[in-house]
Amino acid sequence: MWIQIRALMRAELRLFFSDRRSVILYLAVPIFIASFIGSLTGGGSGSRQVSMALWIADLDGSALSRGVVSNFVSDVAFRVTVTNDAAVRAQVLAGRVPVGLILPPRFGADAPFGLFDTNRRPNLTLLHDPSRAMEYQVVQGMLIPKVIQSIAENAFSWNGARELANEALRNLERTAALPNDDRSLYRRMLEPVREWVDGQATRETAEAGTTNRPQRPFELPMPFQVTAEAVTARAEAKYNGYAHSFAGIGLQFVLMSMVDLAMGLLRERESGWFKRLRSAPLTRGSVLISKGTAYAVVAVMSLSGCFAFAMAVFGVRIQGSGLGFLLCLVLTSMMSSSLGLMLAAVGKTQGGTRSISIAVILVLVMLGGAWMPTFIFPSWLQTISLFTPTRWAIDAFDAMTWRGLGLEALIGPAAAMLGWTALFSGIALWKFRWESEG
Repeated sequence: MWIQIRALMRAELRLFFSDRRSVILYLAVPIFIASFIGSLTGGGSGSRQVSMALWIADLDGSALSRGVVSNFVSDVAFRVTVTNDAAVRAQVLAGRVPVGLILPPRFGADAPFGLFDTNRRPNLTLLHDPSRAMEYQVVQGMLIPKVIQSIAENAFSWNGARELANEALRNLERTAALPNDDRSLYRRMLEPVREWVDGQATRETAEAGTTNRPQRPFELPMPFQVTAEAVTARAEAKYNGYAHSFAGIGLQFVLMSMVDLAMGLLRERESGWFKRLRSAPLTRGSVLISKGTAYAVVAVMSLSGCFAFAMAVFGVRIQGSGLGFLLCLVLTSMMSSSLGLMLAAVGKTQGGTRSISIAVILVLVMLGGAWMPTFIFPSWLQTISLFTPTRWAIDAFDAMTWRGLGLEALIGPAAAMLGWTALFSGIALWKFRWESEG
């Protein structure tokens, strides 16, 4: 049986390579489309639309840090998850979350004094997916008012302002590098401020004891530092938008080529070729394996050609596991060819099967994020996309290219693609008929 399978597979490959224009088409068209889409989506610049998912790790637990978290939670523009710093980093690294915020220990204790003592400025960390720069910029821009609001609500009072003024005057004496003239100037400026806030604090305390009027807040923006960190598995890994576009458009073109597989099988059945094969010692499985394997080889060639061009021209690199990348090529090609076999097996006429096949493939490509990354989808649509084989294939290519993840990152995508391959192949074997129905 295996000798017959190899003979049929070689015949299919010879037939494919006999048409040079088809071979060129299989390589050139996806390269052109992927280059065009990649340039529209920013190429290597990382420009992306915004999704407001935000994970926060509060390592301080003070009233001030809880206030920052509460300010983000109450903002309808953000979907906030509060967890630990390791979970935040892991989610951003895996590409499931665009931005993560880490509030450091002693944030509440140090933030109000950061204006006068640079050594006490807390360092907030923004972890971000380098492929989703727009979300990072939005969160970075909103971080300042959210933190200042929390400081104003939780840390500032007239008594606090008096302590800040005293701290500033004490720092003048400790700063040895400050010239005497400047020290004297700052002292003359701060001493009246201290006297003013001291009087305000004393009056507010007295009034609060005799009336029900709430104390007026002392509003003064306090500085803090933000450290931005693009999260990839390797420090040297860099984001390149063309890696995603070539994976998506290359996969789309491979799937579209599987329509030709379906049409070829239907033509052979209608011509009576399958009747002649049936008279030989061949099983349905032998025919489908030979056809599917041949087209899987073609699919591997097409995807390999796309990525080779992207690497040579656009600087795309395999920054993760090389073996994992090869596994992605094989699994994606197997899944694609099995889909073509299934479409052919369930089809009755060439015209009807072509229309259905194109519609199915376009939906899979669209939902799987081949055209545009899935993070721009609504959350409900992102969940639906997990039930498509194309989503797992594209995520796998992203993991092995610009994300720089190891072979272990392919466990989930590989299992999903193998599952879809088995499902498509099982349906194809179940529905395959030697002769046309009716």
